[in-house]
Amino acid sequence: MDTGVEADGWATRWVEPLADLAAGTTTALVPDVIVTALALGLTHRYVGRTVATDVHGVPVRATVRSVQVRRRRAHLQSRVELAAVDWGGRRVDEVTVVAHGVRVVPGLRTRLSAHRLDVHGTSGVGTVLDWLNSLGHAWVLALDRDGSIRATHRRRRLTALVDVTVTDGVARIELGDARCYGVPVPGRLLPPRDVALPPLPGGAGSVCAAREGHLVRFAMQVPAVSYAFDPLGA
Repeated sequence: MDTGVEADGWATRWVEPLADLAAGTTTALVPDVIVTALALGLTHRYVGRTVATDVHGVPVRATVRSVQVRRRRAHLQSRVELAAVDWGGRRVDEVTVVAHGVRVVPGLRTRLSAHRLDVHGTSGVGTVLDWLNSLGHAWVLALDRDGSIRATHRRRRLTALVDVTVTDGVARIELGDARCYGVPVPGRLLPPRDVALPPLPGGAGSVCAAREGHLVRFAMQVPAVSYAFDPLGA
């Protein structure tokens, strides 16, 4: 994780106890005071700053709003709130990441791993439509002035209002007010369609999304991740 943050005396004070622990120390044996120091150190170093890292080989860049670390039996759980997220070229306004089963191997090169990430976020409808249009489907989606989504076929003179929800990676598309060359198309000819979404970066799955006004709220899961960082390095 690269933040461009220089080491300072405060960071040295919180990381030295971690460095004194054996590299193989299990997370369950890490004292609560060290867990608290870790949370405070991450907050001090990253909150309010832009960070860049990789998630399963996909570049991620975001501004950190908050960091929390809590003990959950033999593991830890962390909660990170991000803003202005760029995830493999996809822009997301706000994201909350909850990491489950977090393990810590403390040291000058601290290693963090988690067996699952639960990701929740919001993005503007326009941003989502731009992404969908980039997939090369036969329909071009646009936001009308009244906030409705209108689909226009790329080759035929077909238009329709669209409502889309996503459950477990499958998008349900419902069409209404469809017209062909300006002539209304009967609703019975426009049954809902289920379309599987293309794979997302980082192996994300269980994708769900729904629109709320001018925002799209989504949730997904990312499989196990692991990385190391130098708490004192730039």
